[in-house]
Amino acid sequence: MAPSAVQMVRGPATVQVIGRCHVLGMDVSLRTIEVRAGKALPFELDADCKLDVQGGESWIAGADNAGTCMWQEIAENILALGSAAATTVVVMVVGATDTGKSTFSTYLANLALGRGIVPCIVDGDIGQGDLAPPTALGAAVIKEQVVDLRDAQAGLFEFVGAITPAGAEKLVAQKLKSLVGRMKKTMMMTTTATPAAASLKIVNTDGYSDPLYKWMLASVVSPDVVICMGQDSSNNNNDLARALLSRWELFVAPSSSAQVLKTHSERVGRRMEQYIRHVGDGLVSKSTDAARFFYRNRPIPRNAVLALGPEGMFVALGSRRRIAGFGVIESMDAHQVSIRTGVQDFSTIHASEIRLRKNHEERITFFSSQARGP
Repeated sequence: MAPSAVQMVRGPATVQVIGRCHVLGMDVSLRTIEVRAGKALPFELDADCKLDVQGGESWIAGADNAGTCMWQEIAENILALGSAAATTVVVMVVGATDTGKSTFSTYLANLALGRGIVPCIVDGDIGQGDLAPPTALGAAVIKEQVVDLRDAQAGLFEFVGAITPAGAEKLVAQKLKSLVGRMKKTMMMTTTATPAAASLKIVNTDGYSDPLYKWMLASVVSPDVVICMGQDSSNNNNDLARALLSRWELFVAPSSSAQVLKTHSERVGRRMEQYIRHVGDGLVSKSTDAARFFYRNRPIPRNAVLALGPEGMFVALGSRRRIAGFGVIESMDAHQVSIRTGVQDFSTIHASEIRLRKNHEERITFFSSQARGP
C-alpha cells in the first residue's frame, strides 16, 4: 500500500515518529530516529502519522519521486529471483554520485530481511563508504533492518589507501573480488540459514562512472543483476548502461528527485566521521622491526615512510594477511612507531595517502612509482 505522504528529513536531526511510518522498508512506527549530518531519509507516513523533527531540514515530497514506491517493482523482481531458485542472487549497484545507491541498497536489504532472505552488503566505495573508513572497502551480513548502513557492523575489510579509484582502478577491482569471495564464506558461517535457503549479496559501488572501470568491477563481481541508478540523463550513464547491458541483466532504477546533493564540506565531514569511528582511542607502540610496511599491496622500506614525516597518516593494520583494523600514526622514528588505534595485535602497517590532523583531512603525494603497485 502506497504511503499517503513522504516527508524528507535531512540531518543532523532527531525525529520522533507519532503513528505508523516506514523508512526504506523498515517499520519505524512510534520510534525516535537519528538522521546523520549529510544524510536525507524518506519517512513514508500513513494518513494519521506525524513527525516531530528537531534540527536539520524537513519537507514534503511526492511518492512518485521520493521514498521507495518507485523502486518497489525492481526490488520485488530481484527478490523473486532468489526465492524461486532458493539460491544466492548477486546484485551490483552502479551510478553517479548522489543518485541513491546506498539508499537503494539499504531498502533492498531491509525488504529481503522481511521476506526471510539473508542479505549482505559489500561496500566498494573507497571515498564515501558506509561500512568502512575512507581508503577501504567493507562488507557486512545485515542481520536486522537499518535506516542507515552506518548502523550495520562490518566484519570484513580490504584496504586500498586512496579515496578515489582514479589511478588505482585495478587495485580496487582486485580488492572487491577478494571481499566478495570472503563474504560468501562468512555468510555461511555467521547465518543460521540452510544451504538451500535464498540469500542476497548486494555490491554497492562508488560514483566514479567511467564505463571501463565499472565493466572491470562487474567482471570480477559476476553479478546476476546490475542496477543502474538514474534515468540515463547523462552521457556517462548512457555509456555505462550500454556497456553493462551487453553482458549482464540490467535494471535502470530512477534516482530520487528529492535526493539531496551533498556539499563538499558535508562530504569531508562524513569522511571524518568514518575515520574517527574506525580508529579507536588506544595508543599502541611497536618496534619498527616487528612490523612490515606496505603501500598498495607492495612492501615498502620503513625509511620510505619516515622520509615523509608520517605523523597523522591514516593506516590499516593487518594480522594473518587480513585487515584487523585502522589507526593514525602518532609518532615514528627508526626504532619505534606509535599508533592511535583500538587494535592490539598486528604485524603489518598499510600506508595511505591521507593524513588526519586536528580533525582535518589532508591528501599527500608520496612514494615512488615503483612503490605504488597496480
